[in-house]
Amino acid sequence: MKILCALLLLLPWAAEAAPWTKTGSDKGSTLYIDKSSIRKSSEGRKAWTLHTFSKDQLTPDGNPYRSVRAQHLYDCEARTITLKTQLFYEQPMARGEALGTYKFEAYDPEEVSGENLYAGAMKAVCSKRK
Repeated sequence: MKILCALLLLLPWAAEAAPWTKTGSDKGSTLYIDKSSIRKSSEGRKAWTLHTFSKDQLTPDGNPYRSVRAQHLYDCEARTITLKTQLFYEQPMARGEALGTYKFEAYDPEEVSGENLYAGAMKAVCSKRK
């Protein structure tokens, strides 16, 4: 019975941790993608990423955070991404409650080059056949 209870306590963590695949890192941060979130839309492809940091960052309204989940629109031909939604979390790997959620209606596309942290995510999104 104790083993079953311990396993049940681990299930939410395992379910949350399971979809993230590392796609890149730079000094002090790592980017992951949820490959199961990749979807085609009329504008391109959308997917969720998780950017986790080794040190505190600040939200637009000044709260410290250690990770941010974001949905981007990917244009595979133009090799650009456009930010659609961000959710900031106090703890790494999107743990804890979201500190804030930001949705963007008109955000400028950013070019993704080979050195860009999002190059691995772009490759994963654009190679997915859906």
